[in-house]
Amino acid sequence: MYRYSNRSRFNNIMRSNRYRPILVIVLIIVAAFVLLKLVGVGGLSEAHFESQRNAKLRSEIQHAVSQTNTLSRLGATSTSNILGRIRQYVHGIEVLNDLNVSMFGEVGRLYAQSTFDDIYTIIDTYDARLSSGQKVNDSLASLIASITNLSNTTIAIIGASAQ
Repeated sequence: MYRYSNRSRFNNIMRSNRYRPILVIVLIIVAAFVLLKLVGVGGLSEAHFESQRNAKLRSEIQHAVSQTNTLSRLGATSTSNILGRIRQYVHGIEVLNDLNVSMFGEVGRLYAQSTFDDIYTIIDTYDARLSSGQKVNDSLASLIASITNLSNTTIAIIGASAQ
């Protein structure tokens, strides 16, 4: 025989307290998760992404336009370097376009891929003519028109997403 006859009462108390530490740990984890979500850790705010994307697009197109405006019709010695910088800025816009497609799918495409391909072709033609000593007036006019078109498209995109 046992010394204490209330053994069943002891078992009921132990069973009810058994899940309390697990419940406390789960509640702490849920509270931490909710707190971090409210602060924005681990999440991507679409509005923040768009504002950062638009700022970078604006910067890249402004640099591309300013570099295009410094090109000389006479083919100065720095023209190849300037063409490289223009290619760099256009590539930056292309990367942002690809990132937007990655985030939102094909619906998020800002520019057609042919836009970038055309600009790269014009830059390559311009550089080849410059290297061979040919006239670059046509290539320069095409490049200015393409960069202006890209700039207008960018301004339309930035303006549309800002509203």
